[in-house]
Amino acid sequence: MQIPSLKRLKDHRPAALIAGLFVLLAAAYSVMTPLFESPDELWHYPFVWHLARTAELPVQDPANPQLWGQEGSQPPLYYILAALLTAAIPADDLPALIYPNPHANIGLISPDGNANIVVHTGREAWPWSGAVLAIHLARLFSTLLGTGTIVSSYALGRLLWPEQPRLALLTMGFIAFNPMFLFISGSVNNDNLVTLLASLALYQLIAIVINGSPGNANHPGEPSPWRFVDLGVVVGLAALTKVSGLGLLGLVNLVLFSYGLKWRRWRMTFLGPGLVSLIAIGVAGWWYWRNQNLYGDWTGVETMVLIMGGRPVPPTVEQIVSEIPGLFRSFWGVFGYFSVSMPAPIYWLLNSILLAGLIGLGAGLLPWPRLRSLPERFRQAWPILAGWILLMILGLLQWTLRTPATQGRLLFPALAALAVLWAGGWLILAPPRWQLLPMAAMAVLSIWVPWAIIKPAYALPAPVTTLPASAQPLEIVFERGIQLLAYETPESSRVSPGELLPITVYWRGEQPLETDYTVFVHLVDEYGLIVAQRDIFHGPGVYPTSQWLAGQIFGDTYILKIPHTAFAPTQAEFMVGLYDHTTGSRLLTSTGADHVRFGQINLEPQPGDLPNPQQLLFEDGIRLVGYNLDQRRVARGTQVRLTLYWQGQAEPAKNYKVFVHLVNSQEIRAAQHDSEPANGAAPTSSWRLGETIIDEHSLTIVPDAAPGSYRLLIGLYEGDSGKRLRLLRNHGTPVQADVVTLGGIQVVSP
Repeated sequence: MQIPSLKRLKDHRPAALIAGLFVLLAAAYSVMTPLFESPDELWHYPFVWHLARTAELPVQDPANPQLWGQEGSQPPLYYILAALLTAAIPADDLPALIYPNPHANIGLISPDGNANIVVHTGREAWPWSGAVLAIHLARLFSTLLGTGTIVSSYALGRLLWPEQPRLALLTMGFIAFNPMFLFISGSVNNDNLVTLLASLALYQLIAIVINGSPGNANHPGEPSPWRFVDLGVVVGLAALTKVSGLGLLGLVNLVLFSYGLKWRRWRMTFLGPGLVSLIAIGVAGWWYWRNQNLYGDWTGVETMVLIMGGRPVPPTVEQIVSEIPGLFRSFWGVFGYFSVSMPAPIYWLLNSILLAGLIGLGAGLLPWPRLRSLPERFRQAWPILAGWILLMILGLLQWTLRTPATQGRLLFPALAALAVLWAGGWLILAPPRWQLLPMAAMAVLSIWVPWAIIKPAYALPAPVTTLPASAQPLEIVFERGIQLLAYETPESSRVSPGELLPITVYWRGEQPLETDYTVFVHLVDEYGLIVAQRDIFHGPGVYPTSQWLAGQIFGDTYILKIPHTAFAPTQAEFMVGLYDHTTGSRLLTSTGADHVRFGQINLEPQPGDLPNPQQLLFEDGIRLVGYNLDQRRVARGTQVRLTLYWQGQAEPAKNYKVFVHLVNSQEIRAAQHDSEPANGAAPTSSWRLGETIIDEHSLTIVPDAAPGSYRLLIGLYEGDSGKRLRLLRNHGTPVQADVVTLGGIQVVSP
């Protein structure tokens, strides 16, 4: 049986149509995504820029990170190619383009927006020039690499289903119309090159296996040595693009050796792995040798983690498992710097499509006579494809144990393998007339996303011509002619810990401004303590004051998240003002105040039998289920009593001590108390399942404590070693911490 050729384009017109649509869509994603608003592009492109200017690889120094940050630790092939492509474009203005949003919610999806990690200006507008043009050209390069990936996946599908071209199209469409793949293909990111090279390597490897199969009458005998040379070059290039590309070397050698040994193809068994390894090391080995000499780490990963930052505490199995839903969401599409998501039902639909194909695959691999059988070529290839997916999952697991980077895009080098396996499973379940339905649905979705999801996330606020009748007038004038005209709050003035509190504020600037001022929105209680706050540029995030049009009114909606641990009941009000984030200096109102207070909010406790009910789960089954304070305004030199309510979800194995620290915003400690629960009367090893332990701690405020706001920090630790217990869940949400912040106290002079 002859491997199908791709030389005659007229036989592959549907594939060419998909490829053309993919290029147009990737271009749309690229144009609608502002510069640096895709994963790590803020550091990927400066690596390209550095190479284009100096023709030298960066030397990483965790104590002095440069514009390219942790990405300077990556293998350099993608960056070298992009630098060659953009070197002729003057891009000295790059540093001026990088204006980090000082209040960016990196990796968080905020209900009030603020999705941008940098501030965008008119420099990014068409016609492009300088660094803006160079970045868009590098993005186009990524799009071409993405096109190569979908074409390679199509070729792999034709290789496995030569008589069923629509399944090759389905394989191609599964990748081409994945919104996240389109998004990454329209950004500066080395994932694009390693994904293409991995797809090519899989095609070459499976072609060698099929040609070498004893059942293949058209290709009897051993593969040509040049096949191994070609494969070694691709594997070496992948290893020179990303460290995960090294996994291909292990996969290729294992497959060639095992299949060759099984079929007694000695050239495949011994010469193949030897040639592939020799060529791959010759292509990429120099870079790993350089890392060993520079950093004492041949992969460079240790330096990369030092620069980007690892997890604050080692994750538990439960923590890793809890991140799996986010892994799937980011596989299908979480845009921006993981700050812009699609509606939840879309993820459910896409996961259902994936699951259906995998169920069909499992059924097809079983000897069930009523189901359509999978072709022999597919049966030869599926262990190879599944093995590559498994290697990628293990690599991702190893990486995510060290860094909070459980991202679906990191599995993209296995996209071709997954698409083929999924298409094979879908073949089993779907009748012929339904086989292309998932691709059609994904195509419609991928067309909708850039206009409905990505573009609005970075849109400027709409001008307001007339204030709504429900707005409460304020008419406050700050320095620099900034007017706070009115505000709106929900009809209900009640809110409880753990809930969201929206407020809409209407602004107008009387004159052009050069400085970008931060707006702060605080919810302060009757003791002047901040219950919740939002510090942010206007827009929110995308419309800083230097870009305002004089005289234009617009409304900003800010959403305050009330912490679960906030003290209640209490009365609260809003406090709003402006400050220069570079100096901390606040703007004054016309009356000389540096803020304005308004509104009335009743902060009410969540229902429960205990004061301030909590659901905070520590290791060893210890739960904090409530707390109380006997007073919230305390004079220096006097005492305040904190009562903690504990329960054992399980019976703790050891005796632990509870620590209570009272600290201010500078982390200066004004009081501390450490003891076993109930001052030793209720050691944790004696707790019984479900029993509530009342644990009182008297804190004496030091006489020289500075007056002001203080917060309570509590936790548990082993008395002999001092090792703290990890906090596992905060009201059902897995967390990584070993301390809990409770409601605050106002310290005053006697």
